[in-house]
Amino acid sequence: MRTILKIIIGIPIITTFIIGIIFIGLGVYEASLGLIGILLGEILSEGRPGLKLFQALDLFLIGFLFLIFSIGFLQLFFPKSSKIMAHLEGIAPPWLHVENFTQLKLILWDTVLTTLVVLFIGDVFIASGNYNWNLTIIPIAILMISLAKFLIKKIKEH
Repeated sequence: MRTILKIIIGIPIITTFIIGIIFIGLGVYEASLGLIGILLGEILSEGRPGLKLFQALDLFLIGFLFLIFSIGFLQLFFPKSSKIMAHLEGIAPPWLHVENFTQLKLILWDTVLTTLVVLFIGDVFIASGNYNWNLTIIPIAILMISLAKFLIKKIKEH
């Protein structure tokens, strides 16, 4: 029964880790396209290498979001005495040592907020002066997540 539970828990952890690696690979690809465009002098062309670099940053952040999610769930569901956890303790930074769901949620919210800010800046750059009401959705989401995070920290202090 324990083995079946480990497999059931392990499948989403491995899948989200692989998705994170794929997004990081896509980020490397976009970054290389942007750097090649800059080196070829296509800065003011239709290709917009600066925008490709911004999109690469967004892909990296999404990839890190999936990696943090998978590492956090690994820490929450696998026993501390397992070999995987021993290796993870050595390589994971101190801020990524997750003890409960609230801690993981706060870490993921920080990552989502950063990703949304980068996504918004890219959208403003793409709009190039032609702003409409759709651009307000991301800042409103940033405000709501920030407010929820603030309230959770306030409640946790009391």
